[in-house]
Amino acid sequence: MTIEPPSLVGQPEPTTTPSPAKRMRAVMSVKGYILPDPETKNRLTVWFTGGSLGPAKLSSNDGDETDDEEEHINIEGDGYGGFEEWNSIFGKGKWRKALSERARGMAAKVLLGVDAPSKMEDNGQMGYSLNRPVGGHGKAYIDVLYLDDDLLIMKGHHGTIYAMARSCVSQRYRNLQASASASRT
Repeated sequence: MTIEPPSLVGQPEPTTTPSPAKRMRAVMSVKGYILPDPETKNRLTVWFTGGSLGPAKLSSNDGDETDDEEEHINIEGDGYGGFEEWNSIFGKGKWRKALSERARGMAAKVLLGVDAPSKMEDNGQMGYSLNRPVGGHGKAYIDVLYLDDDLLIMKGHHGTIYAMARSCVSQRYRNLQASASASRT
């Protein structure tokens, strides 16, 4: 995902919290669990239990993310901020919350059992957990449209289509493409 500066999306600069001067690449992960819906065939009910937000990193050849701070994506001249920009926005001492933000945080803690981060980790990650999962039957679900050994296609409760392939299939496809282009030359 990309975090946009307010000026690029037609919003005024916030006065209480820092905002990025450049676009920033980020990875947002959502955690939860799914169970079969008791009433609808091919429907999985979703409960959300937490997640994290962190700066995007370069991948190694095997598809695993690297843990080295130097491997964060930072390509000069591409218009995106790097780890330094991320740290200047989310680093220690940068989170000054207005009264309304503190009230929303307290309500989330009381109603949902939210454990929100008080600071950014050294690698740029910020995680949260929901001690009372959100979702459930009829509220959050995914419909399985297609499933085989290598491919899963789903439709979310808001109509979003998700297609997922096993990483070994993606690598096999890239290898086939590379060998096909090599044989043409």
